[in-house]
Amino acid sequence: MRTQTIPLPGDSPGTARTITAHRWGDPGARPKVYLQAALHADEMPGVLALIHLMDLLDAAEPEGRILGEVVVVPLANPIGLSQWIAHKPQGRQELTSLQNTNRGFPDLAALAGVGLESVLTSDEGQNLALIRAALGRALAGAEARTELAAQRLALLRLSHDADHVLDLHCDHLAVVHLYASPLRPADTSLLCRCIGAELALISEVSGGHAFDEAHTAPWAALRRRFGALYPIPAGCFASTVELRGQADVDDATAAADAANLMTWLCAVGAVDGPASPRYPDPPHLPLSGAPEVFAPQGGVVTWAVPPGAAVVQGQTIAHVTDPVTRLRLPVTAPVAGVMFRAELWPACLRGQGLAHVAGTLPVCQGDLLSD
Repeated sequence: MRTQTIPLPGDSPGTARTITAHRWGDPGARPKVYLQAALHADEMPGVLALIHLMDLLDAAEPEGRILGEVVVVPLANPIGLSQWIAHKPQGRQELTSLQNTNRGFPDLAALAGVGLESVLTSDEGQNLALIRAALGRALAGAEARTELAAQRLALLRLSHDADHVLDLHCDHLAVVHLYASPLRPADTSLLCRCIGAELALISEVSGGHAFDEAHTAPWAALRRRFGALYPIPAGCFASTVELRGQADVDDATAAADAANLMTWLCAVGAVDGPASPRYPDPPHLPLSGAPEVFAPQGGVVTWAVPPGAAVVQGQTIAHVTDPVTRLRLPVTAPVAGVMFRAELWPACLRGQGLAHVAGTLPVCQGDLLSD
């Protein structure tokens, strides 16, 4: 294992943070796989899973089983990890700007597309290498005015040329699910079957420039721009993986998740070892078919069904009770499908998002990710 420490410029005098990346395998070996956790720094299931995965990679390396290159960043947001208010971690929004730390990543197609037309060829493999090199040059020349912008650039410089990228998150209360682009459906199925995902939510552009789409959307954009003249591959498979809920942090669960991730690394050819997925392929549904459910009033939330439950349109999935008037109002499913995630807090405000239900038909437009 090789460890790389990347300094971030502090925004105030006397402060500085670092991002730490751990690497296994020979530099430049393929496939290159990049995994990170805690981009939302209050989400720990992925962090513990990667700690256990690193132990497995340490054991595999002296046995000569690392075939590609594996890069692991167990803490992708050192800024957020230090931001607590009244003994509660914030982690999701950077406190200075209130920007979501998993939004606002640069549009690499816009940065790297200039000049590509003059060098692209009729060979898809050559174009893959040419585009990756252009992405690297664009990132090398990009400047960051803030520590948060520098953090985003540092993560992309580590990951932009990877064949596979996983960004490990969790929700409040949830089953294992993931978000992926439609460009490489076989890879989506493989990941689901390796990690036991109960749902895959599919969208080419979900809005907000999240980390995973910073790796997939550029290839789709360049294909639209140049595809009539030159073969442009889908050069990276990237997914945001939600490892259940915030409280699902224990060594047994994390060790099982790490073993599943190791199976996936073997299945994509980065590590030599057992590569047979043991889970069924779950439904792949459009992210635009997963509307949010909102509280009809403020009060106390009680759930009628758990995350993962199949529901029909109009079914009561929760109640909100006003403790002053004792008025009890139902919260109903907006579509038929799966309630895959719910809010953690039992108290709510009127109009607050409470849950998401994923159905088969597109019903949402605009930005599809809640902030």
